[in-house]
Amino acid sequence: MVSLENLVKSLNAAYETKDYESCQKVLPAIKLELIKGNIFVPDLSNTNESYINDLNITKRVFEIGALSSVFVLDFDSFQNYFTQLRGFYFSSNATLSKSENKAKLISLYLLILLSQGDVTKFHSELEYLDKHIPNLEDDELLSYPIKVDRWLMEGLYQKAWELLETGLSIPEFSVFNKTLMTAIRDEIAHSTEMAYPELPLSSIKALLFFSSEKEADEFALERGWNVANSVVKFDQEDDPAEEEEENEIDDGFEDDKLHMSRAAKSQLKVIENTLDYAVNLESIV
Repeated sequence: MVSLENLVKSLNAAYETKDYESCQKVLPAIKLELIKGNIFVPDLSNTNESYINDLNITKRVFEIGALSSVFVLDFDSFQNYFTQLRGFYFSSNATLSKSENKAKLISLYLLILLSQGDVTKFHSELEYLDKHIPNLEDDELLSYPIKVDRWLMEGLYQKAWELLETGLSIPEFSVFNKTLMTAIRDEIAHSTEMAYPELPLSSIKALLFFSSEKEADEFALERGWNVANSVVKFDQEDDPAEEEEENEIDDGFEDDKLHMSRAAKSQLKVIENTLDYAVNLESIV
């Protein structure tokens, strides 16, 4: 039978060589040995130095399990490992709660919630973290998902996009960036087609952060927009029920440009700001 020590060596070797599939294969056997050795779940009443050292090995195993799960796109597995790590990261034992991977893994957990659209859970966890981690937003890694969420909520899409593009050069973060950037594009596209009857293809390119008009054209066709003579026309079909509801909310309201609800006016303002920013940025480049 392979010892726990040798299993952990195999895990570390696989992780160092970025063989994340092998990490996933050896982890079940390690977890079984951790359970047998009564070091799978920390007993905070036991302050024996040898026991604490063993628990730090357990913590490292869980961290590798979580990080390798991200790279193989097994987010359920990540969340299981993160659940185990909470018992370490938020324990009263200072030695167990410290880790060079702590901020990264907490940020990854928050990014998973954002990428899954679980905003309620995200803000619930944020409240918990704020109580347990002083100066939460002063940490570069921990502030990353917080900024992304805040800017998306405020409609500051260009700021969120720029942050996601850099990803703080953290490889694990880039796994979620594509999903979140797609969500930003979809949100801007939805607001745009609600606010305008048509826009030049060049504006769509700038507005949706595409590097070429060809990419913008392909996106437009995928979304069912009509493209002719470098102009994108949006298929705006009025929903009678929606119109009636808007009339009840703001009966008789007229805008000089469009008949719209206050929500639509807000949407238009966000899109105008985003478009102005994107066009100005392009002129600088």
